[in-house]
Amino acid sequence: MLLESDQLDGQFVISTEPRPCAQDWHRLQFGSLHLALAPFSKTVSVLDATGKQIGAFLGAPIDLEQLRLIGEQYTIDARIDEIDDIDDFVETHIYRLTGSFLFILCTPTHRRIYLDANGTLSLVYDREARAAAATAAALLSGDQYHQRFRARLYKTLDVDSAGWFTGILTAHVGIDRLLCNHYLDLDTWTAKRHWPAAPVSTSTEPTAACARIFNRVTQTIEVLARAGKTSVALTAGSDSRLLLSCCRALLGKVTFATVKAPNANVDIDCAKRLAHTFGLPHEFLPYREATPSQAELWRLRAGHCVGGNNVKMHPSVQPLEGRYFVGGLGGEVGRGFLWLNANRDTVLDAKGLVSRLKLPQDEEVLRSVEDWLSPISHFDALLKLDLAYIELRMSSWGFCDSYVKPHQNEIHPMISRANYTDMLSLPPEARRKGDIYFRQIERSWKEISEIPINKYGNYRDVLRPAFSAIRNPKRAYRKAVQLIGALG
Repeated sequence: MLLESDQLDGQFVISTEPRPCAQDWHRLQFGSLHLALAPFSKTVSVLDATGKQIGAFLGAPIDLEQLRLIGEQYTIDARIDEIDDIDDFVETHIYRLTGSFLFILCTPTHRRIYLDANGTLSLVYDREARAAAATAAALLSGDQYHQRFRARLYKTLDVDSAGWFTGILTAHVGIDRLLCNHYLDLDTWTAKRHWPAAPVSTSTEPTAACARIFNRVTQTIEVLARAGKTSVALTAGSDSRLLLSCCRALLGKVTFATVKAPNANVDIDCAKRLAHTFGLPHEFLPYREATPSQAELWRLRAGHCVGGNNVKMHPSVQPLEGRYFVGGLGGEVGRGFLWLNANRDTVLDAKGLVSRLKLPQDEEVLRSVEDWLSPISHFDALLKLDLAYIELRMSSWGFCDSYVKPHQNEIHPMISRANYTDMLSLPPEARRKGDIYFRQIERSWKEISEIPINKYGNYRDVLRPAFSAIRNPKRAYRKAVQLIGALG
């Protein structure tokens, strides 16, 4: 017996054979693939230059060349039967897009699933059943969901608190996660890395690279604002400030939102100050805590692969339903998030990476990270750490909850192949210093750069670290473990 259909709104199943699904799900078939869509799932047909369907998008792809949110159809200016290099074809025609999407390729010679540049719409798959889906809940019956649950690892990883299943691991035996930068071959049901094929060259013009990132972010928000009501996250953080600077010419077209969460005083204080000083159309969202049933539904919609504070506070963002919500995830890629005490020639192994990710040294976790690390052993340590952040943290932790809010359209405009390539091209010394975005914010909107980032700007900043450690001793402990691991 399948789980109740309304628990899986916004989800889907992709298979090579038809599978049972709820009556209110929509069935599609293109080529030899079967696609079952729950209510509120969005698809876009992908055609080649002859008008032949060669695949489909799920989600919300955005074309910045035409400055549009792609609707029901996307036509590629190439004939699929004349393509010699399918990897180059996908990189050229699919990864030039931004937004949040998953791409299903189906031709007479290739059947694959690709994620966007950071897997903002996640995917898991059952190799034996030859089926892939949004989450394990869409693949398994209620009984199977409980029988195949990895209770030991779930507890070891402390998923209820701030842990997660990294790499291809999920909370269920036999269900693997597809990581971004890998495609799933639907003939062999194996995953293969497709990006990066080579190290990203260091830019000789980092200021120009930053300007390109800011321009793409601005264009993405502009496209969303034209498509519907759009709200932008406003906090005290640096990536939030980046988003704000990109909205300078869009103040009459977007609004800003901040959750009045407990222990978020610096965000609330800074958002209030920014809104008042610059006349931003801004709203504070009242903090609402999830009921036990709401929390359990959230976990189910995430396949029980992540937990943390979002489980508790997610009803607070319910007022954003029906509009586009612009978030700032992805910006940390340009700041070498996992680089602590590392250089290009630093020796990295699975144990060191797991420490940097603040996860326990569990045998299953170590094996998964070892398998991930092996194919990129020829890259230098800094690129390995960048890919670990993008794939083992963001793709696994940041977006395994892609489907928990099926009525909200969430877009993170810093995430795209072009933006990530520019971020990775920034000189290591500039990325390590961490202020290269700030310089561009100063150039884009100097006045907002004068309000401190992640600070009150007074005596309270001195007291914050102590209060933070008292409120969250587990986080302080994990940070200490990460530091010790990075030191060797």
